[in-house]
Amino acid sequence: MPQRPSNKVKVYVRSRPTNNFASDAITLGRDNRTISIHRVPSTNIVDNKINDWAFHLDGVFHNISQEDIFNFVAKDVVDRTIDGYNGTILCYGQTGAGKTHTMTGFTESYPNRGIIPRTLQHLYQQINARQEFSYTVRIAYLEIYNDSMCDLLRSLDSSPEYQQQQQQQQLSIGEDSGFIYIKGLSYRLANSEEEALNLLFEGETNRAIGQHVLNKQSSRSHCIFTILIECRSVLSSDDKYTASKLNLVDLAGSERLAKTNSEGVTKREATFINKSLSFLEQAVLNLSDKKANQSHFRSSKLTHALKDSIGGRCHTVMIANIWPEIEHLEETISTLRFASRMMCVPAEPTVNEVVDPVKAIENYKRENKHLKEELALHDTLANRHGISYDPLNEQQLHEIENQCRRYVDGSVDEIQVKNIRQVQAAFNSFKTICRTTEKDVEKKYRDRFVTPDKHEYDHQDSQKMSNVSQATSSINGTAGELDGQNFALGTVSKDQRVNKDALLKMTRNKRQAGAKSSTGQLLNSKDKFSPVSLKPTGTNLQRNLTNDDDQLAHTRESNELAEAKDQRPSTPPNRAVAFEDFKQTRGLNLNKIYLENKEILASKKKQFAELARHINQVKGDIDNTRNDAERKKQERLTMGEFLNENGETIIDEEEYELIAKLQELKSSYRNDYEQWKNLQSEINYCQNLVNQCQNRLLQG
Repeated sequence: MPQRPSNKVKVYVRSRPTNNFASDAITLGRDNRTISIHRVPSTNIVDNKINDWAFHLDGVFHNISQEDIFNFVAKDVVDRTIDGYNGTILCYGQTGAGKTHTMTGFTESYPNRGIIPRTLQHLYQQINARQEFSYTVRIAYLEIYNDSMCDLLRSLDSSPEYQQQQQQQQLSIGEDSGFIYIKGLSYRLANSEEEALNLLFEGETNRAIGQHVLNKQSSRSHCIFTILIECRSVLSSDDKYTASKLNLVDLAGSERLAKTNSEGVTKREATFINKSLSFLEQAVLNLSDKKANQSHFRSSKLTHALKDSIGGRCHTVMIANIWPEIEHLEETISTLRFASRMMCVPAEPTVNEVVDPVKAIENYKRENKHLKEELALHDTLANRHGISYDPLNEQQLHEIENQCRRYVDGSVDEIQVKNIRQVQAAFNSFKTICRTTEKDVEKKYRDRFVTPDKHEYDHQDSQKMSNVSQATSSINGTAGELDGQNFALGTVSKDQRVNKDALLKMTRNKRQAGAKSSTGQLLNSKDKFSPVSLKPTGTNLQRNLTNDDDQLAHTRESNELAEAKDQRPSTPPNRAVAFEDFKQTRGLNLNKIYLENKEILASKKKQFAELARHINQVKGDIDNTRNDAERKKQERLTMGEFLNENGETIIDEEEYELIAKLQELKSSYRNDYEQWKNLQSEINYCQNLVNQCQNRLLQG
């Protein structure tokens, strides 16, 4: 597949497999790089809206496997990250389009694992193959839920002190020389693929997942899985090493609230998700526009955390997940528009070289020592003796200062220069002498011409004000200043004031009148239901008989319901029966996945045991063949060696076959051992999948 120039962000589209593909509205190009959309107008009225779109991307994948997605999209990014470049792979799309399936793929079977576990497997395979370098891998897992950051690996340290510290300390984003880091986020050391997968499973357990209209297990937060890689050369003692970062971003899905009708917590989560994705789109627009000066990266936690991961010095790849059904056509168009904007973001990845301070200091000390030895050699050749290049002590500095003072006074005509340290100390002494002289001259002028300054005037004014306040207080007969002084509104005459006795009498009369009216209403209501008015006539008697029949029928139905309740079991079924019923009803799909993963795990273990037996057998054949070859060599040495014209040893056919067989067995042993190691990591991954499915079944 042809590629665009590497100075732009790579964007790929992956469509979710569906039986209701909107073939009338969505057309995939034959070159696997274009996608066309045609929207049929809902009415015959001309509204001048755009109904046709054509998007050109780096790749369009439909009905493609997880392995092919990793090979086409992520593998090159991982390899470049190992070489020292920063990399980012992010999945963007609507809710239910398959972002989490593409990135992790946990609830599926082992062949359908996502980009993150395949990245870890490929990473450690490459590290083991590069023996001339020493690698250090650290992993962090960040979650952004409702614009609040959370460390998904915080549960690994269960000490009370650490938990209390985590509660008091909140995560914050820092920036240093253009690099973004999260204060308080834990970076866990992962020495093997197994440790890295355990960290991944631990973080996935702590993620915020909720049920949604479009997805039963929808990711309600943005998650960033970060891999830090430090690479040092084992063969050289250079103080530089590479430090790279790979961000694997699983963005939460965007949605239209008017269409999904989300309520409560789901609506609040969707509001935060849409808001953060809008800020992300604004940041992408500014990056793609060369004339834009304003940055929107600090508008949300998501954009700030991804500031150094989108374009620039980072190798960025985006996967736009779409749901190609007619009812999701608007969301598909919105996703493809964002993908087109992302393609305009410039990216020029560079290797991140870092200077090791410890090795740098050692190299500087070694170089300083060599320079001193070279200076001593030059001084010896120039007949200069007694010259020291060490830092000057206090006595030497005091002597240089006295020489400078004598030079200024005129008692010394010149100062003999010995080295550069003496020159620097002399200039410092001259600076001290000049400043001291300026202060002495300024002090003499102040003593000669004395004038009151502003502070003295302020002191006199405050003294006068205090005298005035004392005089005023003596006249009024009070002490201090008045507090809470307000302006007056005037006085009210006695005739216009409220009479308290009249007010109480008026309230008492109203209360008595209200009591009489309520009593009259109560008597009137009693007259309506007096015994005289309740005497049954013929019609009333018939009505009463009908009511009695209805009451008997209602009583009979109540008795039947009571008998039905008595026939129900008084105790719920036991846990085993309930668990089996759950596996056949609501947990049917999960149980099916659990059985598939368990079957794959059993086959992997069987293959692992067979391969181990084969390796042991090959090891035995290697030992036997080596002994036979050694025996033939001893026989040849005993009989005497024969050399050809070029001086090479001549061996017989049997010994040659033994040597060739030994090399073939060694090659087979190495290949089988590598396969055995890979199979061991696959077994650990499958075991984690089985444990996760089992826990979800028990919690369901």
